[in-house]
Amino acid sequence: MSRGGMVVLAANQIWYTWEVEDVFNKMKLGDKHAMKRFNKKLLSQLNDMVVRVRGLLPPLVLRKLETAMILEVHAKDVVESFVRDR
Repeated sequence: MSRGGMVVLAANQIWYTWEVEDVFNKMKLGDKHAMKRFNKKLLSQLNDMVVRVRGLLPPLVLRKLETAMILEVHAKDVVESFVRDR
């Protein structure tokens, strides 16, 4: 598969969209803190990625992780805005 990285990024975005939708459904059912918990989860995932990037990685793997991190930061920022703006 010559475009495996693109498939992974697309799958990651689909999964993120499902998770956000699930959080909104939980909030609709009365879970007031669902978005805050999800935000903490995203921050934890981002911190895990930072630890990996600091290790010794081949340049291509590093570039892929950097790209994934950009998307993760954006996702975290969007969720933070949901928490902040309620």
